[in-house]
Amino acid sequence: MKRNIVYVTVDSIRADHIGYAGYDEPTTPNIDELAAEGTTYSRTIANGIPTYYSFKSLLGGVRSLSHGRDIGLPRDATSLAETFDRAGYETAGFNAGNPWLTRNYGYHRGFDTFRDFMTDESDEPGVSGDTFEQLKQFCKNAVDGSDWLTDKLGFAGRLFCAINGHIPLETAETVTERATDWLARTDTDQPFFLWIHYMDPHYPWVPPSEYLTPFGDDDISTYDIGRLWHLVAHLHEDDATDVADRDLEKIRTLYDAEIRRTDTAIGRVVNELKRQGVYDETVISIVGDHGTELYDHGGFSHGPRTLFDEIVDVPLVFKGPEIPATEYDAAQLVDVPPTLASKAGLSQEAVAAFEGDDLFERRPNGVTTEVVYDYDPALEKNRDNGLLQARTRWPWKLVRNLETDETQLYHLESDPREHDEVSEAHPETVRELDAELDESRRAVARRNETLAEKRWVRERLATLRDESVV
Repeated sequence: MKRNIVYVTVDSIRADHIGYAGYDEPTTPNIDELAAEGTTYSRTIANGIPTYYSFKSLLGGVRSLSHGRDIGLPRDATSLAETFDRAGYETAGFNAGNPWLTRNYGYHRGFDTFRDFMTDESDEPGVSGDTFEQLKQFCKNAVDGSDWLTDKLGFAGRLFCAINGHIPLETAETVTERATDWLARTDTDQPFFLWIHYMDPHYPWVPPSEYLTPFGDDDISTYDIGRLWHLVAHLHEDDATDVADRDLEKIRTLYDAEIRRTDTAIGRVVNELKRQGVYDETVISIVGDHGTELYDHGGFSHGPRTLFDEIVDVPLVFKGPEIPATEYDAAQLVDVPPTLASKAGLSQEAVAAFEGDDLFERRPNGVTTEVVYDYDPALEKNRDNGLLQARTRWPWKLVRNLETDETQLYHLESDPREHDEVSEAHPETVRELDAELDESRRAVARRNETLAEKRWVRERLATLRDESVV
């Protein structure tokens, strides 16, 4: 029997801010309820960060640098949505405005219905992502290089947006309404695959006031939200700005409120499944694509410049038929697509087409995270940089920067915040994890060579057919 799939991905959500993982703030009551009835993992590590790397795994089913350094859904990979589409599923995807997950990067492939709220028409009044970028460019041109004017105009713009509730992303409320409308129209006799990507925990954090109430921080005003948005923007740009303790508390509360907002939206999706009578026969998975810095190491970014756990450790939940209520030790993002395909009841051939493993059959002993150091595809900067890699094998984590020739070792059990670098004290562990990183790199390189050879053969055959040679 084929099972329905509801696949919820959440941008910039840290594992250590989730209730079932031990966080003491009320961020995720709905996710916690699903977790209590399903399977969770004490550590789920992203194979690549940020979104443009992690989603090669989450929807493409391949590792972050598999199929080369290109971002987007690899043309030679069969996506998760395409797999379900070919299996006879009705498919729909709703992306809350993340620019790396649009048609431009191939993520519409396999979906009968696809909304990214960027390349399609906006549903809501306000500042759309494209309009927001146009306004930013207009302001940059207007100030003509003046740092002082740039700062003042930036502050005024962010304050205006905060007061009016405008952000350059789609809200959880709108995305959930579109997704549940689709569910309500779906033929329940046909299995369905629904993907929803929420952006609310991603900076900027502009939650409605009702989501601040559970955290008891009632003195955060809309002026504060705009001011802190501006402050975090400076730290995104590597400005050496100190953050006062009270401001940091408010920033973390805003972040938690956006998680609570997302959790509420997930609860609405679950309620719609129950209303339609398909909840008990639906596999639900909730996973983060990456985390984000909250000044843990002096910044507020999640770009490929560091691989601390606040960026690479994310929540992962599976709930549904024949899924046990338990917790396992380790998981990695590349394993999520084959696990969903397996739990949906698809063929073993479909499951095996992905690079990862079914997490209910095999779990990783160690996880490799691999990105191009400081790569910025938006500005087309640093694409040829050396790699930034991490090997996480509990309780150790080795970080290796091939661009700067730096190596760092952390003992996560005794130093979960990764503030004490201990490579000199443990040279044998460094050698072991270094060798594991080397083997991971060789495996990806071999796979990419094979893929390139197959592509060349296909293209050569196509040319010969066009020339009527074969």
